[in-house]
Amino acid sequence: MKKIITLLLALAMVLGLLTGCAETAAPTEATVPTTAAAAAVPGETAPPDGNPDDVTCKGSYTGPLGTKAVARVGSETLTPGVLQAAYWAQVEQFRRGTWEETPDFDKPLDVQPCPLDEDVASWQQYFLKRALDTWHTAQALALQSQEVPMATEEAYKPDPEKHAEYMTDMPANRVLYGNNKFYVPNSMHQAFLDGLPALLKDLAENRGYGNADAMADKAFGTTLADLTAFAELYNRSYMYFTTLSYDLEPEVQETAGETKFVDIRQILLYPQVEQNPWQPVENPETPQIGADGTVTCSEELWQSGMAVAEKLLNEWRYGIRAGEATFAELANQHSQDRGTAVNGGSYRDLQPGQLDPALDEWCFDPERKPGDTTVIRTDYGIHILYFSGSSDGSDKSAMNTAQQALLRSAREQYPMEVDYAAISLKEAQSRVALEDMLYPDVAHERYPEVPLYVQQDYPDTKYGGYPLRTHGCGITTMAMLASYMADEELTPPELSQRYGSYCSEHGTDGTLFNKTPAEMGFFLLKKTYKPDEAKQALEDGYIVVSVQTKGFWTRGGHYLLIEKMNEDGTIQVRDSNLFNYGRLPDHKNDRFEWETIPPKCVGYWIFQNKIKTIPACTRCGDGSGLAENYICEKCQSALARRGTYLNGTDTLA
Repeated sequence: MKKIITLLLALAMVLGLLTGCAETAAPTEATVPTTAAAAAVPGETAPPDGNPDDVTCKGSYTGPLGTKAVARVGSETLTPGVLQAAYWAQVEQFRRGTWEETPDFDKPLDVQPCPLDEDVASWQQYFLKRALDTWHTAQALALQSQEVPMATEEAYKPDPEKHAEYMTDMPANRVLYGNNKFYVPNSMHQAFLDGLPALLKDLAENRGYGNADAMADKAFGTTLADLTAFAELYNRSYMYFTTLSYDLEPEVQETAGETKFVDIRQILLYPQVEQNPWQPVENPETPQIGADGTVTCSEELWQSGMAVAEKLLNEWRYGIRAGEATFAELANQHSQDRGTAVNGGSYRDLQPGQLDPALDEWCFDPERKPGDTTVIRTDYGIHILYFSGSSDGSDKSAMNTAQQALLRSAREQYPMEVDYAAISLKEAQSRVALEDMLYPDVAHERYPEVPLYVQQDYPDTKYGGYPLRTHGCGITTMAMLASYMADEELTPPELSQRYGSYCSEHGTDGTLFNKTPAEMGFFLLKKTYKPDEAKQALEDGYIVVSVQTKGFWTRGGHYLLIEKMNEDGTIQVRDSNLFNYGRLPDHKNDRFEWETIPPKCVGYWIFQNKIKTIPACTRCGDGSGLAENYICEKCQSALARRGTYLNGTDTLA
């Protein structure tokens, strides 16, 4: 069940902060308006000194670096060297933007009036203000991450004594739901943080500085230690912000706005002859596919292909399980659109003009409704379309507002004190921006590893008519699998509510693993009863679910998720039964022999690999789909939150 970060958003609402991004920001303790600030002097003269309590304190901050701390958030202080890193990274970030008003970057910034913000006099003051806000936001988030516990769902009620007895020092604790009271970076995030020195080294070489020490000095006017400290703080705080933003459920206002985005699923078929096993066609014609994806074939073959598509659509339409999930399964199995077959033919948030005109016309018909289907012929093949829905973009605006509220509430919770008189800025020539040092956010990474849920941690949750803690190994295993594969938090209580009908007095009906994956965005590869097939699948990198009868793993019946085959030939298991961690000694090293699985296994489900890239996406894939300049849903979310964090909350438009 997705968690709404109610405490933070409630605080933001009380403070009146849930507003859109304004052209000129509301004042903060670092941005108090003054009359002196408006008196910028044009030409080559620095503006006069202003209010000592805001950024206009000095007409010019240019000078040698001081040694005194220049700002404080809680117990943390901002040193002059770290401020240098934030300041020049902000200057370069702004230089790369598309702004109507910009300074002449070849001239001193302290003598050029800034028209973007009425509370500053010069461009130097403007960038200083932004740098201070950037550090403030990052430092506030860093403190919050270590002082405000991470939210867990209400149904999660672990027994501390049992966890102490069975889970102490277990390797699986690093992925155990709720194990960390406060924020801890996931394995991909931590790998990036550990690799920051190498990143700065590469940036220095690519930008022509030679080495990282020289880049810190020439580009930022600071030391490599201060530059690294800023980069680590900036990234760690972003990763925490990302973790919080996953659980936001902003309230979207109902509007009657014009449709701007549509979601569809598509099965692309190339023209083909309908197969008849009793009268096979000799030497059937093969369509020619051009480099641009266009199809060349006879009209007869086009007509035959249309008949094949109509038949496939009708078989789905009148099938027992007709719905979007089964349409996705068909797309995964049959679509020849390499860009989206992997994710069930899904195109999300399409805008007018991205598709072929014939498809565009159908998708953006004002009368179109969710569940509508059609077959359309274009130069690229035959398209079986399913209309998933549309929006006017208000959901994106609401998410942006909610994300900005997270940043603002952190700043309000941890206010910043600034000693403007202590600030001086050393000249530098940066060619390195904030975005160059910020984690790229590869989108499909919330769960780089399979998370562990323990069924006994939900003592009051019902699965069907039975307690999840005693009957829920199957649905808990599915929750682990689905969270990883869909890269979305899908906990045992949420899936128990969705799929309670799969539970009986004997536990979970195994058809759960056949029928429901496509509803959550991933696909079953095959079910088998052959141990050798399951073992080979693990060796090939696939995830396997096994159901066991009385034996090594269970005293009755039990589902297990086998995450992977390790290099030494052992297997890594995600086991939902808390008590097995004390009963089975190999849980202490998180590795089991494969031979523990087959003797009492009565079935294996093998799943397609996790979707980590969408080929149709121009960001995480190669743009090989049929929509121009397409960016997949997860990459859109990643770019939006990355933009929110880069742009900040108070000084940016």
